[in-house]
Amino acid sequence: MEDLQSLKESIIIYLDRSGGLNKLIKACKSQQMEAVYRFSFDVNPTDVVELDARLGDCILHDPLKATSLFQSVCFLSIKALSLIEHTITENQVNVVLKPTHMPPFPRYVLDLSEFPRGYGPMRPLEMVGLVIAMTRVSKYTQGARFLCTEEKCPSSRGFHHIRVHAPGATESATIRSDFICFLCSSPLREDVKSRVLGDKQLVELVHTRALDVLGIHDPSSLRFQSVTLFLRGKSYVRVADLTMSLFLQHTDPCLISDNFQALLAASACSPWRFSAIIANSFGSAVLPPGLYSTLKLVLLLSLVQTEEANPGAHNHLDVLALTSDTLIIDRYHRSNMHFFYN
Repeated sequence: MEDLQSLKESIIIYLDRSGGLNKLIKACKSQQMEAVYRFSFDVNPTDVVELDARLGDCILHDPLKATSLFQSVCFLSIKALSLIEHTITENQVNVVLKPTHMPPFPRYVLDLSEFPRGYGPMRPLEMVGLVIAMTRVSKYTQGARFLCTEEKCPSSRGFHHIRVHAPGATESATIRSDFICFLCSSPLREDVKSRVLGDKQLVELVHTRALDVLGIHDPSSLRFQSVTLFLRGKSYVRVADLTMSLFLQHTDPCLISDNFQALLAASACSPWRFSAIIANSFGSAVLPPGLYSTLKLVLLLSLVQTEEANPGAHNHLDVLALTSDTLIIDRYHRSNMHFFYN
């Protein structure tokens, strides 16, 4: 008990030094009345280890316990500082810890060429690879509220049964119809109005050595097996940046085949023809349908046309997109504005 209290004190000190408490206060001010309150913190393992080695070891090797400790600290802080006007319970607080980096040691890096077989301890690992395919952004359940069907049971009201998504869990672990009340063992029913949704995206990752297939080398029986990753929250934005940086890296012309060089020379009359041919030849097999490719191209043209360094940027290229799915269109426009201002 004393060890847990000491770890919670270290968490408060770290949140105060890293600005996490200020982030918590600002997040509470913008929160509306919900069944689940989600708070995300960027955790620097190096700073945590320097502050408290036991807390750092807990974050790196027992993240579920560390998340539970941060959840308790956030709940006590909200209650002590009266950050939320109405009364909430501890199980309504959902905390997500995002390590800024991992220690530079082999045991903290997951090598795709030596993918582990079997089940090991659940802890954060660093993974570096090449994104070869991705799905469109979809929704998943971050948290849900369940009520007891027995009217006389205290769990038929309030927030006694709150289920939140855990890392590695499927959707059925959060939303299911066979949950029972822990007080009276009666069936539970979901309060659909209190469901909290988030964004997720699936990507396929392969080892970076897969880029060697574009070069000139002797044929071999080497095969690259891809790994499917589930990205949740704002991680899909990082994937887009990663994909762009991978294809913008400098490549030695000597390693490019003669067919590619001939194609580049034949399409040199247009700045878009070579990219369009390559994208159509290799990208159509890995990209899901309905990704608004025409809209993306128009947005890129709009960026070029409105560039400040372009002396002929007097006539702006206006874009009007008509669709029933306004969420995806809004994300594309926001991403386009991000590149414009940066």
